[in-house]
Amino acid sequence: MGSEQVGSATQNRIEPSEESIRAALRKLSSSPRFASSERLCRFLNFTVEETLAGRTGQLKETIVGAEVFGRKPDYDPRLDAVVRIEAVKLRARLKEYYDNEGRLDPVRIDLPKGGYVPAFSLQLQEGAADVSAPVAPQRRLWIAALALVPLAAIGIWWLLHTRPPASDAAVPSIAVLPFVDLSEAKDQEYFCDGMTEEIIDALARVRGFHVAARSSAFAFKNKQQDIREIGRKLNVGAVLEGSVRKSGNRLRVTAQLNSVTDGYHLWSETYEREMKDIFALQDEISRAIVSTLRVQLGEAGKAPLVSPPTGNLEAYDLYLEARYLHSKWRPEPMRQSIALFERAIAQDPSFAPAYAGLAASYTWLGFFRVRPRDVMPGAKEAARKALALDSRLGAAHISLGDVKALYDWDWEGARREYQTALEINPDDWGAHFSYALIYLAPLGRISEAIREMQRARELDPLNVTINTYLGMLFDFGGQYDRAVRQLQDTLAIAPDFAEAYSTLFKVYLDQHKFDDAHAALDRFHALVGQTVPGLADAQLAAAEGRIDSARQMLAACERVGEREYVGAGSVACIYVALGDKDAAFRNLERGFAERDGMLAYMKTYPALSGLRSDPRFRELLRRVNLPVER
Repeated sequence: MGSEQVGSATQNRIEPSEESIRAALRKLSSSPRFASSERLCRFLNFTVEETLAGRTGQLKETIVGAEVFGRKPDYDPRLDAVVRIEAVKLRARLKEYYDNEGRLDPVRIDLPKGGYVPAFSLQLQEGAADVSAPVAPQRRLWIAALALVPLAAIGIWWLLHTRPPASDAAVPSIAVLPFVDLSEAKDQEYFCDGMTEEIIDALARVRGFHVAARSSAFAFKNKQQDIREIGRKLNVGAVLEGSVRKSGNRLRVTAQLNSVTDGYHLWSETYEREMKDIFALQDEISRAIVSTLRVQLGEAGKAPLVSPPTGNLEAYDLYLEARYLHSKWRPEPMRQSIALFERAIAQDPSFAPAYAGLAASYTWLGFFRVRPRDVMPGAKEAARKALALDSRLGAAHISLGDVKALYDWDWEGARREYQTALEINPDDWGAHFSYALIYLAPLGRISEAIREMQRARELDPLNVTINTYLGMLFDFGGQYDRAVRQLQDTLAIAPDFAEAYSTLFKVYLDQHKFDDAHAALDRFHALVGQTVPGLADAQLAAAEGRIDSARQMLAACERVGEREYVGAGSVACIYVALGDKDAAFRNLERGFAERDGMLAYMKTYPALSGLRSDPRFRELLRRVNLPVER
């Protein structure tokens, strides 16, 4: 510590070591009183580190205002009292902390009035000797010995609290929570999410390191929750939190790593960089985490953990925004993501992940919202371009497998793509998900599909998409009670996830629990409106025996189909409920001509079960290359 710091050792006073002060600072910063205030944490961390570095002369109001609170170099404290105001808050918060949960901490940090240089002291418990008081020579020996007791306690406390945290899996483990957007315009959420995902991806490539998947970590976005609870839910030993302030080409990134065992602060850093250094910054943060959790990189440590996917920063920014929109899983944002992926590719035609993202967005629209022939060929082309640029891009193999299954009905080709993705990364939840839902389930291998989807859930336990479609697989297998419980558990994770209500509606409909089906459908409509006017309502009316109402709604659906795409397979399900098999088969034939992805599920979809004894159904299964039971 520098000679200028307040609280430096006197002749009769034992001064805390730098290590013990930093340990105390980490514990303070991770406590509930300070973790909720980034401003006070920055203030405290800056003043402590400057003092430990011997730069107490820097702790003046103008410098603190610029370095901690982002004021401009010409900042005038006479006109802007931010530093003085925050100092008052900091002193009060420190007093509250040490009067309560910090009363037994071995080291105390204070900010004396009249300046911004912190003071450090040992906290002696009641009944202990006051080593700062004058002592008689004959008592100095045993008082000195007694003084070693709190020092030993500090040493033990330090060792215990700086051990790498362990999850139940007994390997270093971490969840990276979404970085918070602190930009003035609050318009950089997509950038913050993208940076978080890049760090997750980088850490996931480290052998012997468990990283919570993106969707599970993002389940805690914009939520105030104790990190110990997050650790329990995600089975990790540490949690990384951070923030990003982006202004033009300048970035200010803060990152903080905490142990979930006791909330103990393990590491933190603030970075000031230009946008051109974004990939190096992501690599630096990832390496700091790996080092803090004492993971040995071996020979792999010589290579960057983050490899720039493109040299074009504008393309990268467009790509991050496109991924952000894709993750919303709704038609209009999905269309917007396609436009942004295409703009990114125009900026850098060699940008492989942008092609993979484009393929995924096209595939989603081709199954849920747009005529398949209009987008699925584009999805296939984009996936192939991505793989031509990077053959080990798992996301592109998954998208190509999805197209081969849902559009080409090339089941063996789809299997090869999913298996390749799993060979590249056995812990890729997306590969397990698609292999379960888009390969095994259509073939009628429901038990295997459920096990594979459960594996995906193990890898990403709070992913609402995985949890929703696991419920659907239970429904396919006739396990209705398990399906309902699974979907209710999903809604406990995300009460407003519309797809879970849509799936729950279908499960109740398959059981003829019409009141429950109405409630689930009403909630779905409240969240997203009528995606196709009357389609689900018509199916429910038909199942309830309200034939005239069902036919009127069905006619309205078919009129909508004259100006926008309405899946023929979904219309066929309504005709099955009405008992009109001929009309159902006419629509299935139309679906075959349009390459409706719904036909991939003919063998297992409960709403089509009324057709399975018909020879026309067996013939259609053959044409879709699905196995036909003898």
